[in-house]
Amino acid sequence: MMKILVNFKSGFKQIFIVPKSMLAVEFRNMAREIGGNIDSIEFSLPSRRSSNSSQSEPANGVLRLPEKC
Repeated sequence: MMKILVNFKSGFKQIFIVPKSMLAVEFRNMAREIGGNIDSIEFSLPSRRSSNSSQSEPANGVLRLPEKC
C-alpha cells in the first residue's frame, strides 16, 4: 500500500491509501472524480528497515501527472 497526498487546484487536500499495483492513470482518474482538477500529487513509500535497502532510493517524492494522456 502507498499513502498519496493529492493537492487539488481548489486548495482542497486529500490523502489516499492505494495499492502499489494501481496504475497512475487509474489513480488520477479516481482522484479527479473525487476532488476535481489536480494541482500536484505527493507520495510516500514506507521506510525500509532492512539493511538491504538502498540509501540513494528516495522515500518521498512529488509526482506531477499530465492533465491529458
